[in-house]
Amino acid sequence: MDRLNKTAIKEDVFVRAKELGYIIIAGIGSALLPVQDILVLLSLGFVFNIITGIVTDIHVNKAHFDIKKAFNAITQLTFWATLVVFLDYGSRRMGEPQMGVTAVKWITMIVIYFYLTNIFKNARQVYPNSQAINFVYELLSTEIFARLKNMVCIKNSNNEEDK
Repeated sequence: MDRLNKTAIKEDVFVRAKELGYIIIAGIGSALLPVQDILVLLSLGFVFNIITGIVTDIHVNKAHFDIKKAFNAITQLTFWATLVVFLDYGSRRMGEPQMGVTAVKWITMIVIYFYLTNIFKNARQVYPNSQAINFVYELLSTEIFARLKNMVCIKNSNNEEDK
């Protein structure tokens, strides 16, 4: 009888722990649901950035996979995802959901811009003869402005020689 009672208590604790786990997962899911598309977009940018970085390191730099760089990238993705959830959830709690949507969109566009810049920087190293990749990278990294200044012979006023 005593043994049967202990087994029943263990089963009850297990069932309650499982229910608590479901509640926690549901709570996290409800916080993530409004920004699900943003989190997917950030994750896709992250994955593509990591893949191009690995390909560049292996084929161009002849380097091995660096776990520190990967961990750094994962922590950055976690930071951005947490920031997006925090901004969205906090703005909804303050009664300003549109402000949160705007902030989340801007943060996402900025992060994706830098992911794209890095992706094209890596692609430029893998495909050095691709004019399209070079052009897009120069456009994203604003190097195109330096090229345009050189094309129209505008000298940089910061140089000592020009003064």
